Amino acid sequence: MKMRIAKPYLTGLLAALAVTLLLAWLPHANHFQPGGEVAVFHPSPATRLSNSNLVDSMVGLQLASPLAKVVWNHAILSVDIKVSDNPGQARQWPDDMRKLFQLSFVQMDNVNRVLIRFVDDSQDQAKLLFAVDVRRGDSWLAGGIEELGKADPLHNEMWRQRLRISFTSAWEERFGRADGYSAVPMSERAQ
Repeated sequence: MKMRIAKPYLTGLLAALAVTLLLAWLPHANHFQPGGEVAVFHPSPATRLSNSNLVDSMVGLQLASPLAKVVWNHAILSVDIKVSDNPGQARQWPDDMRKLFQLSFVQMDNVNRVLIRFVDDSQDQAKLLFAVDVRRGDSWLAGGIEELGKADPLHNEMWRQRLRISFTSAWEERFGRADGYSAVPMSERAQ
């Protein structure tokens, strides 16, 4: 009688041991991909910006300037950058812009326009100081993105035109008149 009870228990114990060994062996089998790990653990870089990867994409840039707001809407990426009283912050803006354009126009294939607004939020109400407007079709993007990191777009007329920089009266109040700054639209100046 003891043998009748022991035989099913022994069979169950051996089956459990076999399943445990099989499960322990599976991660080392490499039968999902013959050359390496399972793809789930190595995500491929994003090529399309969306609301689901917007935060990760912005954090991954490691911008030197703090962001106030980021909006993704119909192939247009709008970024508000906070302007502080730190005198060295202006030297970081070109490289931050370069990183944003690199992400938008080189890494991603669904961003058609990038709008960057530099805002002073040191007072109760944020004030727009200047804005940048760059589009995927701009010819200078093909070879000029890397150059932007070393450029001085606030004082260089060529870069101001490439980036379509628009200064506001709040800029003049805080920093003075920009060289070559004009409130008259380009289309009206030619007449």
